[in-house]
Amino acid sequence: HEKLDGSGYPRGLKQKDIPIQAQIMVIADIYDALTAGDRPYKKGLPVEAALRIMRHEAVKNKINSNFLELFEQREVFSILGHSI
Repeated sequence: HEKLDGSGYPRGLKQKDIPIQAQIMVIADIYDALTAGDRPYKKGLPVEAALRIMRHEAVKNKINSNFLELFEQREVFSILGHSI
């Protein structure tokens, strides 16, 4: 994934060059990767643990903190049947 600070891949884009849609999608994609229970190589994390990791990424300016805040406030994860 592209990271807001330019440390991501494939192109090393910074926030101003990453489309808003991509900044939103990365929140969902990271959440899914952290919580998915159908991965043969790891168990999914509980919601709170996943959100804690994502908050840390936001503090490090890797993902958009405003979109993460909306994701949490609106409990978007609840559409997957997840709860805190």
